[in-house]
Amino acid sequence: MVTFTDATISLAIEIAVLPLLLVAVMLKNRKKFRQHGITMTTSVILHLIAILTVMVPSFSNFFTHPGIVVDALVMFSFVHVALGLAAATLGLWLVGSWHLKKDLRSCFAKRRIMKPTLTTWVVTVLLGATLYIVIWASFLFP
Repeated sequence: MVTFTDATISLAIEIAVLPLLLVAVMLKNRKKFRQHGITMTTSVILHLIAILTVMVPSFSNFFTHPGIVVDALVMFSFVHVALGLAAATLGLWLVGSWHLKKDLRSCFAKRRIMKPTLTTWVVTVLLGATLYIVIWASFLFP
């Protein structure tokens, strides 16, 4: 069972990742590609920690409670999960294919997928923050 504290730590990690993403974009714009890659790798690692320690157990609760009602919140959660899975997979693939290379030509070939990945990631974090507020507000302030 995911606790309020677990969810809050996960949200804090995700909120910390957002400025890292902005810093990574600024580094890329300044053509500091190696630092950009290191910052993005750090972001992906933090994101995966939050996913594996809090989000996966939280999502598994949907399947352990019999008779769950499929309502707007559940559908919203599924959209968040689908987009989050896409963003995490693409982010992992992008930083994994880079893996601290000195030659960045292979990275430049993947730049077309970087903006959609970043956009999906930011939207997913915003959806997750919305879910956090809606779910925990309903428990804390019934």
